[in-house]
Amino acid sequence: MIRALSPFYIDTPLVYGGVTCAKYILNVWVWNGDKSTPDSTNSYQITYENTTASTGTHSININAIIQDYIEFKEPTPSLVAGVQVIDGNNQQWVYSYVTYDAVATIQNEATDIMVLGYAYGNEGKNVTSVKNNTLLIPQQYKVNRQGSFVFPIFVPTGFTPQAISVKSYPALTINFTNTPAQSDLSNKVVKYLWIDVSVATNESYIEIIWNGKTTTLDITRECKYTPLDTFFQNKDGALQSFTLFKKQEESINVTDSNFETNRGQASAGFHQFVRYGVQARTTLTAETGWLDEDMNEIVKQILLTERIWSFASGVYTPLNLKMTSQKFKTRQNDRLINYTMTFEKSYNEINNI
Repeated sequence: MIRALSPFYIDTPLVYGGVTCAKYILNVWVWNGDKSTPDSTNSYQITYENTTASTGTHSININAIIQDYIEFKEPTPSLVAGVQVIDGNNQQWVYSYVTYDAVATIQNEATDIMVLGYAYGNEGKNVTSVKNNTLLIPQQYKVNRQGSFVFPIFVPTGFTPQAISVKSYPALTINFTNTPAQSDLSNKVVKYLWIDVSVATNESYIEIIWNGKTTTLDITRECKYTPLDTFFQNKDGALQSFTLFKKQEESINVTDSNFETNRGQASAGFHQFVRYGVQARTTLTAETGWLDEDMNEIVKQILLTERIWSFASGVYTPLNLKMTSQKFKTRQNDRLINYTMTFEKSYNEINNI
């Protein structure tokens, strides 16, 4: 899996067939659809001239030319109660190969799926592995009793499909089992298990068992505030859910201009100073409520995300995070962990597009 928000290098040996090449051409194709039928519509050629007759390996970073082919979008579940499996829509195939000098023979072929994910700076070069075929961290999460939780999985061809189990306890109101089909279609190699938590009436928690790992969802009833359910683009380029349970505040920031006119007297109802170009943006501040310390990684990924939405009644509202720093809290230093997050609605209040 290519995480296209971080550099991805194609390494090419400069010696081919025992001969040092004078140049090579790197070809890169990007397409949506079947892995077995590459489409050259979106293709690039990068030529490297080996003017110093080097005999080592040359590297070209391709992430800048491939990442723009994905516009990260939110998946749309069917508005049905319970659990459903829906296809991801934020992946593209990337095919690369090399030709040397005037030789048309294709060398160093590779095809991989691309997502809008990233690696951390200390994780090294070309991080492509996917742990447990799961595109989030399997751990314990607090979920809104009236909300939804999304669980992204990776099921490419070559992966032996396993059953995924979702059960709510103690009454087993949710008792769902599904074996996702492996696929070579770009929009099917990532799937989302969409869980409507609201059907788990009077249940305490939900267990998701997938690929030998258990993810526990603690069903939380917030009595005073209306929880803010959000979905964000996570480190693995998948949609992930996160709920802020406590106090919310909204504020509006208005901008405008004025010009002076002499059209008439104020006593006759005329404006001497006329307001125009009025526009506004809305800011939303919310508190997470008490968190376990291992949720600091999720908070970090929210701080680093490019896309985040609030979600209510089946409708996504685009947000931008308005935070540039955050002190991470620990039980040792802070005892109780609660974060305040500030968002700005990602649109003008007066429609101007």
